[in-house]
Amino acid sequence: MTKVHIVVDSIAQCPPELFAQHENLYKVPLRVALGDTEWREDEISTTELFRREKETGLPIKTSQPSPGDWLQVLQPILDAGDEVVLITVSGGLSGTVQGARSAAAMLAKDRIFVVDSGTASIGEAYLVDVALKMADDGVGAREIAEHLAARAAATHTFLVPDTLEYLHKGGRIGGAAALFGSILQIRPVVYLVDGKVAVLDKVRTKQRAIKRMLAEVAKYDAFEYIGVGHIDAPEEGQALLEEVKLLFPGVPLKTADVGAVVGAHLGPGLVGIIFQERM
Repeated sequence: MTKVHIVVDSIAQCPPELFAQHENLYKVPLRVALGDTEWREDEISTTELFRREKETGLPIKTSQPSPGDWLQVLQPILDAGDEVVLITVSGGLSGTVQGARSAAAMLAKDRIFVVDSGTASIGEAYLVDVALKMADDGVGAREIAEHLAARAAATHTFLVPDTLEYLHKGGRIGGAAALFGSILQIRPVVYLVDGKVAVLDKVRTKQRAIKRMLAEVAKYDAFEYIGVGHIDAPEEGQALLEEVKLLFPGVPLKTADVGAVVGAHLGPGLVGIIFQERM
């Protein structure tokens, strides 16, 4: 009987115990680097990464999985005659999904089904949970991938960065905007549209930006879940979680620390909400 395996990139930040519980779940790493020193994403925390960045003065660089990284995971599954559902971070944020599709085309595109999550972190990890349950229930890879794509389309991501420095480094805002935004305490509320970062609003002070983000979430009627994440800001993340509990009672909640790769592009102190509309 053909078995369905789930492959996910490291940006999902799936916990180690999930891999221990599911022998059909695999992770392919992205990497971060400072100068000549490179780590797999799961080898360094955001706290340690930003500490080293400050000490060295070197810019943080990130890289997507190499063709060999994909091959190492996918080839044994295909050799066993099985199928793969491969879930990646949004294609608007990283080239990871293109690398995954290229690997699928080279190896066995009829047995590897690539899903662009349209998001990252909690949203991506939620799709992994759904895929694992469907695979356990005997659903085929193609049907799982189609279902996940529908869930991805119903997933929304809103973020409030603490600093504009990293958005500027990534080319998402200009230098003048970053300078005057910092001086005037302007905080953008950003969101993902078609998987790419866009500015929803610009608000004076971070707390007002968080209130604006929550007001936007409240425009939706029903939720499968709401996820609260942060980058090296546990206290603010917990405070946001408590607000979400009060505003959306009864909605399943998920929490996560955002990993080093996304952290490198958005910076420390970010808080965000990822949720899926009820289908």
